[in-house]
Amino acid sequence: MAALSLLQFDMTARIAELDAQLDACATVQGRQRAAVRDFLLQEGIYSIEDVTDEDIQDYRTYISQKENFSDKQKVLYAGCMETLQYSFYAPQNEAFLKELEAGRKLTAAIKKTEVYLMAHGIKRAEDITYEIRTSYEAYVKQSISGQKRLEYLKALDNMKLASIQKECDKAPFKERKLRYTGGKIFLLYHPDIEIAKTFYYIRNKEELLFDFSLQAAEQVKYQIFFMLNYILENEKDWKLRRERFLVPLKLLYNFSIEQGIEDLERLEEEDIAKFKEKLDGLNVDKADIYIQIVDNIRKFLFLRAKKTNWEANVWYMERFKFQSDRMNPANPVVRIQFMQVHDKENRKIFQTYMQYMIGVTSLAISNIRFQFYRVSEFLEYCDAKNLSVLHLTAQDMDAYMKHIDNGILPDTFNGKVADIYKFMKFMVVKGYIEKVPFNMEYYLKKVVPTHHDRALPEDMVSQMLTNLHLFPEHLRLMYLHLWCLGLRINEVCTIKGDAYYVMNGDTWIRLYQNKMKAEKTVPIPETLYQLMTSYIQKMHIAPDDYVFQNEKGGAYNVGTFNKQMVGKCRELGIDCGDYTFRSHDYRHTISTAMHGHGASIQAIRDFLGHKSEEMTKQYIDYLPEKIDKANEEYFSMKGNSIAKAVRKGGNNGNET
Repeated sequence: MAALSLLQFDMTARIAELDAQLDACATVQGRQRAAVRDFLLQEGIYSIEDVTDEDIQDYRTYISQKENFSDKQKVLYAGCMETLQYSFYAPQNEAFLKELEAGRKLTAAIKKTEVYLMAHGIKRAEDITYEIRTSYEAYVKQSISGQKRLEYLKALDNMKLASIQKECDKAPFKERKLRYTGGKIFLLYHPDIEIAKTFYYIRNKEELLFDFSLQAAEQVKYQIFFMLNYILENEKDWKLRRERFLVPLKLLYNFSIEQGIEDLERLEEEDIAKFKEKLDGLNVDKADIYIQIVDNIRKFLFLRAKKTNWEANVWYMERFKFQSDRMNPANPVVRIQFMQVHDKENRKIFQTYMQYMIGVTSLAISNIRFQFYRVSEFLEYCDAKNLSVLHLTAQDMDAYMKHIDNGILPDTFNGKVADIYKFMKFMVVKGYIEKVPFNMEYYLKKVVPTHHDRALPEDMVSQMLTNLHLFPEHLRLMYLHLWCLGLRINEVCTIKGDAYYVMNGDTWIRLYQNKMKAEKTVPIPETLYQLMTSYIQKMHIAPDDYVFQNEKGGAYNVGTFNKQMVGKCRELGIDCGDYTFRSHDYRHTISTAMHGHGASIQAIRDFLGHKSEEMTKQYIDYLPEKIDKANEEYFSMKGNSIAKAVRKGGNNGNET
């Protein structure tokens, strides 16, 4: 009996405490208070502090089922529980409420948000997290319908952003970047307010979440996070940032989780194909843009690694600081990739060889690229035949030589044989194999020099000059260097601002020949000199700047120039049969013209910048006009008529 009395006393005390909490709220009284009290006692709840989100939802259901309430009363009564919560928590959180309401008009959305935060123990706006936002969104959906929910979520987001702004104002020069914790990162809550605000109007806020708590390889998580931070700090155009980087980066992260990818720098061809297939399946019109994230992140990781990752499947040459004579700035080698070699052991040896070629030899990178293609072609053949380079036989090599001997020029065939031999000689030196399994000299072919006439017909040149005024200025001037001087296009692309000068009344150009690794100086027409000095002055080109520049101020790209010239020629209808524009043909044209006007081979050699006269001879083409003129001169001489030659008979008109 005593125990029962004690229990009754305790129950009475708890009910009295609840009544005191209800009485403290002046706006919920009478029948509204009674409805709330009845529900709480029915659920065994004796303090507002014990009310949960589920209890509030149950209370709304309880009210909606009251048959003696009108629809208007049900709406009015449904919000009473939150009103009581506000009355209960407000005295304990005066400073917090002042912070949340600073400079804002107290709306229903703000009040509901405040109640939720206080009920969940949030004492500072800076403690609002993505998890709080997610649970609040679910809570709002229970009582707010349609687009109006966004108003309530914005109220929460504005409170968080105000706290971020406050922190940034306290220390405006402090670096504020994301920190990796292995948890969730919500970009709208970025610690830098200027970055955070750029995400405010993104409609699908889910795309702003990068969840690093998911089950994924730690290496991939770090790589994605590293790239994410870089994008946010360096890409200022928020629309471009979203479309080209953030959305595809998250898609790549999710794909890596699904496929169990362990390292993004070691993605295989089949991985990339699957990712592209996934993007295509999204039925978006940006799949071709999104797939570029693969190259972007691999390049980013390779360039910014503390140590060169020689095991990466793609190497980006920008990482290496080559001497000027090793890399042509007008036609640079951008990347070297190894994914096409599927046998992992063969690929590893290939990578070791290329590491040696790049890091130890002094070969031009363009020459290394040629060797790379030839060795890669050989290893792809080994893949198809399921051969390991560690166990190749003479029979295997003989089969490969027959495979590549399919009508290619002897010089090209010899180049392939020599490059495979160099690769295998490297393997011998490194101890991979004991000896090269074939005799190079046995397969080398005799090379007979062939001459290709490439001098341009006068009609083609005439069309170009007639229409030249329709070309953009930089293309016009670049073309004139080909036509007037017969320069290599990569030489034109790398002309510096101080290249043009006057000496003893003559105008000259000084430039560096990347191919010959030497400087040359040649005379130029005074008109070209005047055009170029005017252009340099107008474009504010400094002495050490490239005269013709790409978008980043570097040397104009050879491929870009050729593509633009061909496109413009087609646009203007400039053609000569099936001929398309080729910049190198102008070297043949000018050397042939110089020879036709009596210039010596030695003079032409120096003008073109060749090392040998034999090379120069390859640029002097067959001249029918010169031969016709010589014939006319010969037969116009007394005693050299055609009729007399016929009467004499014999060999070439000579008596036998």
